[in-house]
Amino acid sequence: MEADRGATPAAPAVPGSEIAAAADGGSAARGWLRLGRDGRLTAYASCAEGLVRWTESAPGSDVWQGPELFPVEGWAGRFTLAQDSNGFVWFAGTRFREGAPGGRELIIATQYQTGRPLGDWRAVGNPFPERKQGRGPEQPQGQEQPEPGAESGADPGAPLPPPGDPIVLPDGTGALHVLTTRFGVGARGRTRRADGVWGKWADYQGKWVRGSVVPLVTAQGRAEFLVTFRGGASYWGQDAPGSDFRWLGRMKADAVEGTYSSHETGPGTGTYFWRHPADGGVIAYRPQAPAGPLPALMPLGGAGGVGPVGVARTRIGGYDCTVLLQRGAEGYPEIAAYPTEGEQYGTWWAPVGDRCAGLPAISPDARGSVTIAMIDMDGGLLVARQDPTDPGLAFGPWCRVG
Repeated sequence: MEADRGATPAAPAVPGSEIAAAADGGSAARGWLRLGRDGRLTAYASCAEGLVRWTESAPGSDVWQGPELFPVEGWAGRFTLAQDSNGFVWFAGTRFREGAPGGRELIIATQYQTGRPLGDWRAVGNPFPERKQGRGPEQPQGQEQPEPGAESGADPGAPLPPPGDPIVLPDGTGALHVLTTRFGVGARGRTRRADGVWGKWADYQGKWVRGSVVPLVTAQGRAEFLVTFRGGASYWGQDAPGSDFRWLGRMKADAVEGTYSSHETGPGTGTYFWRHPADGGVIAYRPQAPAGPLPALMPLGGAGGVGPVGVARTRIGGYDCTVLLQRGAEGYPEIAAYPTEGEQYGTWWAPVGDRCAGLPAISPDARGSVTIAMIDMDGGLLVARQDPTDPGLAFGPWCRVG
């Protein structure tokens, strides 16, 4: 793997419109607010030069370090992130490089401790060969046929669209899975075992896939993901941490492309969320639950919102509750909560701040309370914390920290 030696060290960044523009609803990373093992929160964003980071100076502090800039040569401007059981934060993105297939290659980097520099960005290759003259896209043996009801929309003589955003999915064995998609080809992934050895690219089908893979890893370390297409998604998962991914079924559901998110809502059970195209309202679905799947897609309100919702769990009035955070129709953060896996009780959405640039983010803090964050229209970071003295879900004032 090739290392990008220009990724570190971090340099001071000047917050402003460049950061805010890069953090719009289309390119902001899901889950960009993360809790480290030392109890400090870190926020991440993207700008034209690379990755931007703000870090709490102490757990629960209103004094933050940053913004710090981590430049990446050839940076394409988008990234995804995930956190493993050791607290390591893994990043995946794309950079432009002459000589790479299609001029692009997938790259990953790691932050091993809160506030420490990122490791080198390392290339993991590109799993999609280019189209040959007069032929359709190259397919690995065993590629599935189009999903029922899916539109191909692909002209065999036209260039393929660029790959979707790569994602990283760490499982409980220390293995790291890198997955990406390309419309007209499918979803593919590559695994780095705990001993550091990389395997070959595997095919997860989904020829008419739209958008990025939607990942989830349980507290027990079992990884799963959705491969989405128009009208539904294919469901893949491990039987146990470290095992190969296998196809677990297909669900049919209309969704706005790029609005999927996920969260573990019960022991070993994940719930997926997306927006319905009719009104942008939030839908919840559990493809694998102890008593079987939900009998129907469960509506959770939030009509008019954009992008994927942020999801966290906390105790409200002594009850385990799921908290959802969205960017509302007018560009303001909105929040809702309901008893975990009690979607049938419904939700009520309430605005919780001023207009934000891109998606707001949510995370539990060191106390287990909820912290919400947004980037304002000037590129600064604002944070608000749950008031633990309030019996309901209430937040203190927004504090500008960067």
